[in-house]
Amino acid sequence: MEEREQRIFRRVPGARAIVSDRRSELADFLRGRRMRAAPIAGGAFAGKRRRTPGLRREEIAQLAGLSVDWYTRLEQGRDVNPSRETLEAIARVLKLDDDERGHLFYLARPEPARAAARQERAEPAMARALEAMRVPALVFSPRFDVLAWNGAARRLLVDFGDVSPRRRNLLWMTFRHAAYRARYAEIGVIEREVVAAFRFSASSHVGDPEFDALVAELLETSEAFRVIWARHEVRAKVSGTKAFRVEAEGAGGRDEGGAGPLVLEWHTLASTTSSRQQLVYYTARAAGGPEDERRLAALCGADSG
Repeated sequence: MEEREQRIFRRVPGARAIVSDRRSELADFLRGRRMRAAPIAGGAFAGKRRRTPGLRREEIAQLAGLSVDWYTRLEQGRDVNPSRETLEAIARVLKLDDDERGHLFYLARPEPARAAARQERAEPAMARALEAMRVPALVFSPRFDVLAWNGAARRLLVDFGDVSPRRRNLLWMTFRHAAYRARYAEIGVIEREVVAAFRFSASSHVGDPEFDALVAELLETSEAFRVIWARHEVRAKVSGTKAFRVEAEGAGGRDEGGAGPLVLEWHTLASTTSSRQQLVYYTARAAGGPEDERRLAALCGADSG
């Protein structure tokens, strides 16, 4: 790691648990989920005053069939190796959803290290799929580096070609690129979603200095990122809706002023190769009306004219 990045890690409170230290990351995740769990009515701990929200370590251990000392060591980032059965029990007690459960297993039972993230190209199959898309679409890496995009994506978001390759990253742009941020009608929602999705992806790349450097820089430069990162939310990037501020071209060169945000559905297609690249594309909502379809068609068609 470069000297500047080492300084960042020392200077930012809590930065030791970015993604490079798997045990610290696991400890942070467990503490956060325990503090958000609903206290249990009745039982051995009923009536005891709670100094912090959520469940006590003793309650987690008891409900999961573990010793308090062993669970405490796990939550402190000590050198313990939980079995699958133990992790299943902890996930059940904490009521983790599928994404959070997967994140827990990635951190507690690491797979063989993946290749470090590098600036890469979209793999051929992804590039061909992108070329066939007639709706906004782009390809990104596990580190969320944007590798390829089509004209409709350029019009919906920003011209990624005008962004330096080092900054052509969905996480960084969400917090630091003014024009990209301005395209979203609800940037606060987008910030939380992208951090949760990045954290899910990063759990497969613990120890990769390029992931660490990206997170360290944002911890130093963005208060919003620091707050959201500390929540340790995880969510696979699969599908959802986003509201965009779109200036479609019309008779006057710019549009429709009071048309309001354009709400689109988004979906991801994941590569089955070791690259783990993803292609995200945007369509009109199934529950939307003809106006949404018309605006999206205008956005897509303008690039081919």
